[in-house]
Amino acid sequence: IEDASRHYADAARRALDHLEDDGEHAETVATALTYLDNDVTRLSNLLAQMLARREQWREIAELDNPELAIGDALCALVSADLSRVARELNAAWQTRLMPLARFASANLERGELADWTEPLAAEIDDLSKWRAVAAMLLTQKNEPRKTVTVKNGFPAGKEFKSQKDAIIELLQDLSASQTVALQRIGQLPRIDHDNDLIVRAMARLMKLAAAELWLVFRERGEVDFGELSARAIAALGDELDPSELGLRLDYHIKHLLVDEFQDTSPTQIDLLTRLTAGWQSGDGRTLFVVGDPMQSIYRFRKADVGLFLRVAQNGIGELTLKQLRLSRNNRSCPPVVEWINQTFPKVFPAADDPTRGEITYRKFVATRDSASDAGVTLHPVIVAKSAGRHAAARAEAEQIVQTIAAEWRADPSRKIAVLVSARNRLTELVSEIRTTHPEWRYSAVEIESLVQRQPVQDVISLTRALHHRADRLHWLAILRAPWCGLVLADLHALAGDDHQATIWSLMHDATRLVRLSDDGQRRLNHLRIVLAEALAGQGRQSRRRWVEDVWKKLGGAACLEGANDHNDVDAFFNRLDQLDAAGRFAIDSLEADMEKLYAAPDAQADGRLELMTIHKAKGLEFDTVILPGLHRRSGCDEPPLLVWDSFALEEGEHLVAAPLNRRGASAADAPSAYDFLRQMESEREANEATRVLYVAVTRAVRHLHIFGVIEINDEGALVTPPKATALGRLWPTLEAEFIAAMPANAKASPTLQGQTNFNDAAEEELSDEMSDQLSDELSDFVPALVRLKTPHVM
Repeated sequence: IEDASRHYADAARRALDHLEDDGEHAETVATALTYLDNDVTRLSNLLAQMLARREQWREIAELDNPELAIGDALCALVSADLSRVARELNAAWQTRLMPLARFASANLERGELADWTEPLAAEIDDLSKWRAVAAMLLTQKNEPRKTVTVKNGFPAGKEFKSQKDAIIELLQDLSASQTVALQRIGQLPRIDHDNDLIVRAMARLMKLAAAELWLVFRERGEVDFGELSARAIAALGDELDPSELGLRLDYHIKHLLVDEFQDTSPTQIDLLTRLTAGWQSGDGRTLFVVGDPMQSIYRFRKADVGLFLRVAQNGIGELTLKQLRLSRNNRSCPPVVEWINQTFPKVFPAADDPTRGEITYRKFVATRDSASDAGVTLHPVIVAKSAGRHAAARAEAEQIVQTIAAEWRADPSRKIAVLVSARNRLTELVSEIRTTHPEWRYSAVEIESLVQRQPVQDVISLTRALHHRADRLHWLAILRAPWCGLVLADLHALAGDDHQATIWSLMHDATRLVRLSDDGQRRLNHLRIVLAEALAGQGRQSRRRWVEDVWKKLGGAACLEGANDHNDVDAFFNRLDQLDAAGRFAIDSLEADMEKLYAAPDAQADGRLELMTIHKAKGLEFDTVILPGLHRRSGCDEPPLLVWDSFALEEGEHLVAAPLNRRGASAADAPSAYDFLRQMESEREANEATRVLYVAVTRAVRHLHIFGVIEINDEGALVTPPKATALGRLWPTLEAEFIAAMPANAKASPTLQGQTNFNDAAEEELSDEMSDQLSDELSDFVPALVRLKTPHVM
């Protein structure tokens, strides 16, 4: 089963039901509930989310070991970070700062650095002093101070000028790496051994929920992909106790080839380790793995590029691997390759770091001949900061359409791809293409959800109305649908003054029917006859056939335009049939179930224009690649119930874990262990976002177009893009090029100036994913509301 979310929710509820039992399970549930303020719904939802990622729990069993000192492991991790800090902020640098710190402490009457005379060590005991150093030199925005005042311990006056000049000189001399080290200090967590008990309780609860899920799978006769993976590994046994299957495969398998190894996960490493258990160098068996760590972009599936680096260094199991590095690029023209080689070394991290998922840039060389007008073009899209996100997206879409048209004027056969990191970043472009160039045929790979297509919205309304006669909104929607097409005046005459009765009963009220126009009465009469027959025969045939027959008798098939509409509606009915056969049909979640289906690509598309996500484009190539939406932020996942990670330190592998922060918990003077681990994960995600951008630019064969929305504030000054965006990552290296590409009299588009809209301004503060979440919550109403707003006539 692809979507086992209902099974996860069922297993989570069953796990929490153990609260009523006697024994260890009840105590485990009680501990977890107490920690989350007895919020059963929240805990159940968090458990269900964790069950969806069970295959990532490789080390979770260790957390239940009373001998595992989780707090001590955190201490070791913090000490390792402090060692890196101490190397950057060395004894010589600290000696220069000491007298200034003592001076400031004396003026502020704070004691952390008042007696600082010896260099700080990379030890937990000195962590508070390290924090004081960072607070002294960094602002609340975690940036180096430009100057100091009496509030920082440096009063005005000639007698204090030497100290003030000295601290400002020290601040100006801070290198980039020293600034990063100071910033890192503020991210180090407070050491809290009290969390060990909660961590173990959460780990036991997650294992209990996983056991309940196994029982749910048995009852339903279904499994998810994670279960298949776990059973495959279990079927092999281990090196000390191999199973019969493991011995049989060991005898038959001579050679293993693993492609795309940069996206391997801990579970897959475990599988390879078991498959190669007992292999020895020179015995004729070979393991060949190939991958590009700069293209590791599947962290959401627990792919860990750090594993690639560790395997390259340490091998798999008892096998060591010989490294062969490839550097030829057979895809892109030399100007594109040259631009990437010049730009991305500054965008990628300076060195490899498996712990933080950092990969340094590996240069490559072009092998193909150059093409005419090959290269990279930057497109600044100038908008007013007050214009809002949607206005900026519209302006960007207009320029993209112009670029596509120009590419085809130069060569009508060129294959063009518009690549984005999130599907919703293509909404405005699709709208612009349909408005200005309806003749263009394009292929959209898993871009448009079925529920966004009007014919599917109509059959969803019909399905919901047939299953619930009191659902006034969807009953009104089917009266407005093209197979009936009542005008608003007739709708108002029918139900405008009665908000209590069902629409079905009002359709049989003779005193109301006479209020309708003659045309409205004829339309309504046809609908009433068909629906009366359908409701009388409910339950006598399959759900799909029942709804589909009603739709056809109403004339729904005749209202469709083209093969694409027919394919979309067929996909809806097929999905409805699958849900019904599996016993998972629920009218309240119908839209949510359909959102996982995407409209089929245009059957008439000739392959010259493709719209897709960067992940879908991986491994493909196109004559021209267009990258829009680089100024937009990515969304954030909901915080999980428990976070954990293993870190390879000098003294061995350490497992660190922390439970979700309690609501209302004070941040005190330092982040919690949970915040620290989440920050580590955020750093890995940011590094992966850089790699996603790299994958996108390397899809171009001949020409790469990079679009950047550049905001201008009310004073006419350029606003630097946020660092968390793709444009922000490129900005330090491309700022000069973008400014040079801007018109000499660049200013915000007059059509955008002053168009501050409340919805735009409010949505600007939301991430794309948060906006999607709000849309999801309104999905039950939007299709019907759209239908009520838009007239349809048969």
